[in-house]
Amino acid sequence: MSGENDSQRNNSRADLDELQQRIDAKRAKHEEPAGRQPNSAWSLGMRYGSEFFGGVLVGGVLGYVLDALVGISPWGLIIGTMLGFAAGTLNVVRAAREITSESDGDNA
Repeated sequence: MSGENDSQRNNSRADLDELQQRIDAKRAKHEEPAGRQPNSAWSLGMRYGSEFFGGVLVGGVLGYVLDALVGISPWGLIIGTMLGFAAGTLNVVRAAREITSESDGDNA
């Protein structure tokens, strides 16, 4: 009988060791890298704001240049600013998706 108890203990110990290895692997997968800090609300807001502002600024400047070169004032500035607004919004959406996918990890 003692042989059966020893084999059961060895099997249960092996199962526990395997379970511990799987738990450690999952923890390591979801932990933050040592040098990386989680994003603060301030840094996220600054990133989103700069992404949006950059798109609007570039669109407005290109529209202004188009006005100056072609002489269609104020339509180039208006259209350029609207396109910049759309590009800025798209940049913010892309940045938000990127940050969300980084924080979710590889769940797929």
